Amino acid sequence: MIAWVLLAAGCLVVVASSIGAVLVRDFYRRLHWLTPVTSVGGPLIGLSVSVANGWGLTTAVVMLTVVILGVTGPVLTAAIGRTAAQQDGIVQS
Repeated sequence: MIAWVLLAAGCLVVVASSIGAVLVRDFYRRLHWLTPVTSVGGPLIGLSVSVANGWGLTTAVVMLTVVILGVTGPVLTAAIGRTAAQQDGIVQS
């Protein structure tokens, strides 16, 4: 039951973020809407898979992927945002 709740919460975050990203027109706001997918949605879905599978090699690989996604996703989003802002002349190089 816990795995299904985590999966539903993760899917809800991903779907809500995707809908929000489609509805806004500004690039920076789209980027903002997509950040919860990597920082919240992905880890919740990965955690649900881990709970459903139990401890083992598969769970270790899933958790490693979730940690890498959770750490690099927001950093990559910030780097993309800064690069776009530099190209648009909003911030200086």
